[in-house]
Amino acid sequence: MELFRLGLIPFTLQDLIDILLLSLLLYAMLRWFYRLNLLGLALLFVAVLVSQGILHLVELNSSAYFLKNALLWLGVLIAFVLSSDIRRFLQGLPSLSLFRKQLLSEAEVEKIAEEIVSGLNALVHHQLGALIVIEGNQELTRIIQSGIPVQMPVEGRLLLMIFEKKSPLHDGAVVIRGDKIIAARCVLPTTDASDLPRNYGQRHRSAIATAQQTDAFILVVSEETGLISIAERENKLERFNLPSIKQEIIKFYLR
Repeated sequence: MELFRLGLIPFTLQDLIDILLLSLLLYAMLRWFYRLNLLGLALLFVAVLVSQGILHLVELNSSAYFLKNALLWLGVLIAFVLSSDIRRFLQGLPSLSLFRKQLLSEAEVEKIAEEIVSGLNALVHHQLGALIVIEGNQELTRIIQSGIPVQMPVEGRLLLMIFEKKSPLHDGAVVIRGDKIIAARCVLPTTDASDLPRNYGQRHRSAIATAQQTDAFILVVSEETGLISIAERENKLERFNLPSIKQEIIKFYLR
């Protein structure tokens, strides 16, 4: 559908939509780079891209070829600078695989929650620290591979046994997938953020980093205070009492 003409060149509805979409994409890209304090680098990329297009149109092929290669290396540089941000974005995408918790009934989920709370209660009573990660829709393959596979049912007494100080599995995190403890002594990412409370130890920092990078549900038991905190899609930990924790676990499984 032709809207008007620029001299002999027709301007159609498709051209208008194309320009609007390109403008929105360019605006979103520049806004993202601005938030990352890399607006100058983004503008340089756009300037080189436009220059390469102009040189190609006027048939200055050698210069256009040079800028085309410069674009390639500039893209590599941008990808290198943004590697951590890109990784966090990709890790935040939901997994296409079927999540095992969806196969569990409400009664099974309530039983799992009761066992976890029972384990937490025992850990607090024995003044033991713990780090428990419940997998969400996003598979935690790398974290699981960093630990020791166990494939045990979710039971409170087993959680206590794992985190008992004499246990060879107590160091690190336990990963729960559905109704199974599938790995122990797992290594989690950590954050070096300087704005966290001073009383946050390694477990708390690892919980925060894991919550930032995945959709997992993370429980932290403080060995020093006995307080239990939850991290989930947040940059901070929130403390809960045991009855509330049970409801939060059920909500996580059934959502």
